[in-house]
Amino acid sequence: MRFPVNTCNSEAIDTLIANPITGSVRVRFHKTPARIYRLQASRLEILMLLLDSNLSLGRWVNLHCYAL
Repeated sequence: MRFPVNTCNSEAIDTLIANPITGSVRVRFHKTPARIYRLQASRLEILMLLLDSNLSLGRWVNLHCYAL
């Protein structure tokens, strides 16, 4: 199950789709719109992201995601 995260207020992130079951995150940045990055993150952190819409998405990706 993938959940799109609202990125309207983000200047760095174009799209962010998170799967809290597998711990995977797909990110497309504004600077590289042709490339989608597949990253891993803690399932708990993904759930916190989905529940709290007041987070900085760029900071969240930098702090909690790592490459596959």
